[in-house]
Amino acid sequence: MSKVIKLQQTKTLFLLVSLLLSLNMLVSCGDKTSKKESQEKTTFKIRKNTEEKSKAPTTVATIPQSENKLGRRVFLLCAACHNVVKGEAHKVGPNLNGFFGKKAGTKEGFVYSDDLKNKGIIWSEETLREWLENPASYVPGTKMAFVGVKKKEQQDALIAYLKEVTTE
Repeated sequence: MSKVIKLQQTKTLFLLVSLLLSLNMLVSCGDKTSKKESQEKTTFKIRKNTEEKSKAPTTVATIPQSENKLGRRVFLLCAACHNVVKGEAHKVGPNLNGFFGKKAGTKEGFVYSDDLKNKGIIWSEETLREWLENPASYVPGTKMAFVGVKKKEQQDALIAYLKEVTTE
């Protein structure tokens, strides 16, 4: 039984890494949208179930537009697992809308690791920066499989973008 679960986790991790690499390639292509297009929302269809592709339902990830183009690009890495628009469902990770100033691990309807819930983090620019640097070392035992955002410029842009688009 545990071999089946580990195989499924490995497949899921492989899918997420592949998606992140694909998004990274898209991000590096640059932003050539007109002003009118930049005010519209960008959507991506993401499959929920990879084993039955023909029957797999899709969800739409909404990436709110912003003048902060670098922050929006970096957020594409996060959008594989997180929504930011109020009222959208949790994905692999919780919906981030309204998380600044709140205690980590408290979004209703999402199952967090005990380690994250017990860490006592209140989300601020400082705690988010520490988290983004390396989630697994900041909260050992977290379920979040993400290597982090190492470059300070990208962290700054992502934090500013999240402050803008997650405000309730």
